[in-house]
Order: sequence, then C-alpha cells, then structure tokens
Amino acid sequence: MAEHEGMDGIAAAYEGLETTFADDGALDAYRRSALERHVAQGDVVAALLPPDATVLEIGTGNGRLLIDLARRGLLASALGVDLARSRIAFAEQWATDDGAAGLRFAAGDALTMDLGGAGEWDAAIVITGALAYFDAVAPGSARALLDRLRDGLKPGGRLVLELYPHPSWRQLLDDAEDGRARLWSELPDGDPWRFYLSDLHLDGETGVLTHRKTFVHRTTGEIDEGRREALRLYATDDLVALLHDAGFGEVETFAGWDGAPYDDGELLVVTAVRAD
Repeated sequence: MAEHEGMDGIAAAYEGLETTFADDGALDAYRRSALERHVAQGDVVAALLPPDATVLEIGTGNGRLLIDLARRGLLASALGVDLARSRIAFAEQWATDDGAAGLRFAAGDALTMDLGGAGEWDAAIVITGALAYFDAVAPGSARALLDRLRDGLKPGGRLVLELYPHPSWRQLLDDAEDGRARLWSELPDGDPWRFYLSDLHLDGETGVLTHRKTFVHRTTGEIDEGRREALRLYATDDLVALLHDAGFGEVETFAGWDGAPYDDGELLVVTAVRAD
C-alpha cells in the first residue's frame, strides 16, 4: 500500500486493537476465540497447500490464520505483512508463545517492502477485505499488488482472496439521500470491545465506501473513536477481469468458506492460480 495520508488512516484504524487485555486469561480467551471463529478459513487454505508449504499473507492482522496453519503442521515458512505495527507485535508474540519458529511477521508497505524472491511462495493470501483498501486510496495499486503476488508465487501457486462486497450497506446507502448511514454492531464475547458504531458514506461514482468506527470497551466502557478506513466495493465481474489481467487463471468465486458458489451475498471468497 502506498505510504501517504490515506494508508496512515487505515493503519490507525487498526492500531491498538489488541493491547487492552485485563490479564493473561483474557488474552488466552481472545486468541482461542480468534481461532475458533475462523476454522473454516484454515480448512479451505489447508486443502490448497502442498506439504511443507511456503505462504505469504498480506493484511495478516493479529496473525491468526498463519498461527492456525502452523499448528496444523502445514508450513515450512510463512511471512505475514500488515500496516498496523501493534498487530504485528501481537502476532510475533503469539508465534513466540506457540513456538512457531517458521513464522515471520513484518509491518510495512506491501507495494514496496521485501516480500521474498520470485517464485518463492506456494500460496499468497489476502483476506479480511484487505485488497479493497488499495484502490480506495490509490487507483491502480490493487493491480500493482496482484502483479507482485503473481511474481512471488511458484508456477501453479495459489491466490486466496476474501472480500466484503457489503450489498446490504450498498443498498442502504444507495437509498439514503446523502449516501450516509450510521449503524451499531455487537462484537463476539471474546473480544475486549463490546460494541462499535459504523458511520458510513458511499461515493456512488467511484464505488469507494468510507467507514468511520467508534468502539465501546466491554469492561471499562472506554470510548475509542476516530478510526477510519476506505475500501473499494468490487463488482464480481470487475474483480475477475482484474485477476485475469494480472496473470491469474482458474478463477473461482464462492459465497464464503463453505464452497458454495457466490450469490451476491455479504462474503466473497476467490481462489485463483498463477497462470504461465
């Protein structure tokens, strides 16, 4: 991601989310919850990997997917990259506590930092909607990232994407007179934050959704506000065309992690193969 004000804002939206645990028990509960809630992701990715796989993850967050794959004994090595330094620190400590020696984590710009050599990775993973941030900040940067990932994959290497098309938000915002709405959401029990308020705005011309977040802490009632992100809402056909243009083939789209075909719902999972 390009390093400028927009990306700084996205990094700030995630800094500090995992630094407010009351004790080691609360930290362990959060880690367990993070793994349990995303078992299906690990199942799908695991099925795509060869033995002793090498994996690159962009937007790794707290590292939960790579931790899961390491616990399954599937990884020879892996690199997780994220903009938020606090999340990388969390992932590094988790990997250390787990004894996952093959995992590395790094904070930085995925468009300019060292992502390994050409043809190094068996799989490149970009989940939790991270691909959508790129073009929202710098048009053309999503293609630049995909080019880097294709070059980094081994022949026949796999790309896995997860995106949030937000059709219900899009409909809500299309119907709103000014393209704006505010929504409250409740977070899972294991999360240190209980509620967050989403302040949404959709630019109808660019398809860019701006999302401002306010969090309410589960135990202290602390208010954390001012976190902002922008993301591009892709039409499926546009995304598939982008992948083909970037040198990927065998593109498949799914309605989540259970293998069902995509049906214009809230979750879009895409798999593709480096085409040679």
